[in-house]
Amino acid sequence: MRLTENIYLVASGWQWGFGLTDAIDCNVYMINTGDGCVLIDAGAGLAAEKMDAVIESEGFHLADIKAVILTHYHGDHACGAARIQGAAECPVYAPAKEAEAIACGDEEATSLAGAKGVIYPADFQYPQCPYGVTGLEDREELQFGNVTMKMFMIPGHSLCDMVISTVIDGKKCLFSGDAVFSGGQIMLQSLYDVQLYPYGEIMQELSELETDALFPGHGIFCLEHGNDSIKKAADKFAVGLIPPQLYYFV
Repeated sequence: MRLTENIYLVASGWQWGFGLTDAIDCNVYMINTGDGCVLIDAGAGLAAEKMDAVIESEGFHLADIKAVILTHYHGDHACGAARIQGAAECPVYAPAKEAEAIACGDEEATSLAGAKGVIYPADFQYPQCPYGVTGLEDREELQFGNVTMKMFMIPGHSLCDMVISTVIDGKKCLFSGDAVFSGGQIMLQSLYDVQLYPYGEIMQELSELETDALFPGHGIFCLEHGNDSIKKAADKFAVGLIPPQLYYFV
């Protein structure tokens, strides 16, 4: 699904998204950088041929993937990375604090163990990335083709979610993973690594980026006025309240 001239939605499950691929896939975005493509998140890795088919329908192939950037280590975002890395022989990037857990498939650290048979199939496994995972730090930048991406770490939904700020097709874009969704919603789970205070502090910083297009990990995206959603969440945190929960989980 082509969203802008150079941004595509290549996976999204029917449970929390657009029903393009496996039921529990997050929204996976593909960016054409002019020198190969970059994936933002990788989905759960189930029924992977569906994502491959979407990519091919847009005129690309797995061999065109030059990097996978994971917003955080939850299985619906990260478990597809190992297969893609093996097929495309590309690097996988993730928040530094979560990179090792992704690389070695740590099902306790990533909270997958407790979600088997609930969110994930009972026999689901977290695959290890064959070439490892490169950890990124707050404010670190990566350059791919004609696209420069700046990383912002935002502990809250997980130990250290990462959002990616960039300019593509003349728009200031934020790929927000599960840190913030359209309408100013967030998603808090009863997990050991959830943190409220830094979440609100950093959300305020994100609201100052003046984002045009917001591309979250689930649900609808916004091609215009994306900062309105970020600011709604930041304003709730600023007065000591918690933004509304993502509507799929209410």
